Amino acid sequence: MSVPYPVEPPETFVSERDDRWSGRFRLRFPQVSPWPDAHRAFARVRPGWRSLVEETLSVVAAEMPGQVWPVHLLNQEAQGRGWEFDLGPPGADYLCWEMLSDVCYIDMRNLHRLIGRLAPAVEDTHFFVCSMGDGPDRWVDEVRVRDGRSSVGRWTVAGEAWTDFPALCAELAVSRAGDAVFRRFVTSLSDG
Repeated sequence: MSVPYPVEPPETFVSERDDRWSGRFRLRFPQVSPWPDAHRAFARVRPGWRSLVEETLSVVAAEMPGQVWPVHLLNQEAQGRGWEFDLGPPGADYLCWEMLSDVCYIDMRNLHRLIGRLAPAVEDTHFFVCSMGDGPDRWVDEVRVRDGRSSVGRWTVAGEAWTDFPALCAELAVSRAGDAVFRRFVTSLSDG
């Protein structure tokens, strides 16, 4: 099995096109924890941080016009039923990484940068990002937010990311045999 290489988000958002990172993507965000989900990832916003998250998302959208950001802010009480999620207390806010459009034109380095900017505002989470056949799709990014800091590791896959994703996770489960949360996630992939 290959080893991921660490991805350092750029200091600023990038606008020059680099075909290794930029593309037309159909992204999925399989989440390991705190809630296993095969398609989207949630991170609970820390109490009192909602206004900072709203401001960050607004500023980033203005700074980088033309990029579709596959992340949005949800409130359990206001949108929980409509979005069919029930993760916690009624008033809790969540960031959700999910495709709301058919495709997403984005530079993945900018998504990594945004995750880094939002990391101090959210509780710990662990998820993957992969493309389903559009754009460069021979990679799977593993994202972790711990103690307000993000890290990204990029796995290179032989075929298409989404097709190879279950096999990659099965290999990782062997090397992470003591990680019950990761084993639960891998089991949820095979069940769904």
